[in-house]
Amino acid sequence: MNSTEIEIMTKLLKIDISLLLVNPINDGGMGSLAIGDNYENRQLGQEVAEYIFKDLDGTPVSASLNIDKQGNLYELDIWKVDFSRTQMYTYKRIRFPPSIYHT
Repeated sequence: MNSTEIEIMTKLLKIDISLLLVNPINDGGMGSLAIGDNYENRQLGQEVAEYIFKDLDGTPVSASLNIDKQGNLYELDIWKVDFSRTQMYTYKRIRFPPSIYHT
């Protein structure tokens, strides 16, 4: 993971992310990561947190932490609205949607 991905994951998870098994997802350089083993054979469950920021070029970026259907960490989905490579970011806001993890 690069320093940007590490900071995003740390803000979202508040755990020691050095213990996570992660692999990059081919997303054109936006920075999405598959979390855990057997990613290809698991199914997306739901979003549990979202981190919104602006890249150095001012383009909005969304970083969503998703779990699989069994409730395990699944992916960090990073989407830059113009689909360009993510450069760097500044903190904007973090949002936790209603879920079984946050009330």
